[in-house]
Amino acid sequence: MKKVTYVNASRKREARKFLFSFFNEDSIIGLAGPDINEYVSWCKDNKITNIELWENNSEVMMEQLIKFNSDMEVTYKFGDILNAEKRKNCIYDLDYCGTIYTLHEHVKKFKESKFIMTFCARKIGYEKCIELFFKSRDEKVMQIFYKEEPVTHWAIKTAFGKYIVAKYFDTTPMISFAKIN
Repeated sequence: MKKVTYVNASRKREARKFLFSFFNEDSIIGLAGPDINEYVSWCKDNKITNIELWENNSEVMMEQLIKFNSDMEVTYKFGDILNAEKRKNCIYDLDYCGTIYTLHEHVKKFKESKFIMTFCARKIGYEKCIELFFKSRDEKVMQIFYKEEPVTHWAIKTAFGKYIVAKYFDTTPMISFAKIN
C-alpha cells in the first residue's frame, strides 16, 4: 500500500523523533517522501532552516511542486541523491522506498556523513537488514545492544562510528539506521 502522507504514521513519527534527538544540525539534505508539505513543516518544527530535497521521479516531483505551499525556502533538485554534494554540519535524511538489496551504492556513499537511512525490511527481516547494511559499508560490528525503550532499537558500535538502529511496523516492517558520530 502506497502512503500519501506520514501524518497518521505514528510509529514512523515516533522513530523519527527518537533518531533525530541524536542530532542538532540545522541543515538537512533528504528525500521528502510522499508529502512534501508535511516534511517541510516537520523540518520547520524542528528548527531545520536549510533544506535541500531530492527526487528522482519526474512525475512525483511535479506533483509535489504543484502541492507545495510553505513559506520555508527549499532547494529542490531532480536526480538521484547519490549526486548530492558531501557537506559537513548537515544530516542526510534518506527514507528509501526499497529494500537494502537494491540500495548498496547509497549505503556506501554516506560513509563519513551523519545520516538516517530507512529501508523496508519485508521478506528479509530486521537482523538480515543489519547484517547487509554493515556488509555494504565494509564495517564490522564491535558492540551491539538491544533496547525496547523509548522505541525498539539497537545501539551499535563499529570502528567507523556509532549507530542507532530503530525498527517499527507501519504498513510494512521498516528499519532506520542513524549514524550519530
